[in-house]
Amino acid sequence: MRHHLFLVFFVLLGNAIAQDLDQNPYFTRYTIVEDSDQLTPLAGKYVAHFILRGRYWTVTRHELPILALPEKGMRLQPVFGAGYPPLLATPARGTDSPDAKLVVLRGQDTMIVEITAYYPRMGSLVEERCKHLDCTRRPPIVVPFRPGRYHPDGHVYGYEMNRAGDPRTDALTEQFDVLWKKATKEDLVVPQTNTDTCTQELVVPPALDLPDRTDIPRQREVWLGRSPYCGTHLVLFPSMGTVTDYTITFVPYLPEEKKEPVHIHVPLGVHTDGLVDVSDWPVGDHQVRRSADGREESFTLKFR
Repeated sequence: MRHHLFLVFFVLLGNAIAQDLDQNPYFTRYTIVEDSDQLTPLAGKYVAHFILRGRYWTVTRHELPILALPEKGMRLQPVFGAGYPPLLATPARGTDSPDAKLVVLRGQDTMIVEITAYYPRMGSLVEERCKHLDCTRRPPIVVPFRPGRYHPDGHVYGYEMNRAGDPRTDALTEQFDVLWKKATKEDLVVPQTNTDTCTQELVVPPALDLPDRTDIPRQREVWLGRSPYCGTHLVLFPSMGTVTDYTITFVPYLPEEKKEPVHIHVPLGVHTDGLVDVSDWPVGDHQVRRSADGREESFTLKFR
């Protein structure tokens, strides 16, 4: 009975990880455009960041300064296929922290969009449009680039509760939606998937080959989890000697998700030979055999 419960749990977990972000109303993309009368992709060299901060059991003020940005920005992706303006959008993002911000930098100008701060029509910018659009894929929110701090509806950040929509943002959104309708009919809308790349290192217990001792529990399980926010998952298999070889034999929870064993060869030193794309690896308890400088060790990779 316990086995069946665990199996159901991990099947649900696998479905959550592979969720269709096109259908998830809690995820939204943002397309940044020029602040002009005509819908124009943002020009010049710019970078966009998505920041999540704070905890729900503490009070987090949105006005707190951003002391440090991530080293790399988000990899923006096309909204439409060939024949349409080259508009780009952020990966699909949720708001699972009390302070979520979109930060766009171009030259000396910085725009901060307060995504989770309260404002009129909060949470309905996409839903209202879906009443007259084909929302099999959720359209991104149109954000005209303006230096300063703003709400997603185009208004300067603040607490004025009885305001109408920002005229220019509304007009640009209407222009965008005309393109969206046409591109949807022609099947030229790019799915809103997350294209971020996550990288983590496999942390293996040291000296797996030590003799068993009753006073020191042996750790032969290594956990490795993928984030549902990332489309590509890279894992660094560490070098443990002059030459390190890993052999992964897959034992998936779902028998139909068969995968041939993978062999990873990692020379000594700092390099990318041990950096492996595990995006398509099945969920399961996989058997790993590692050999380095004549030593052979084995452990279970609890892959989620």
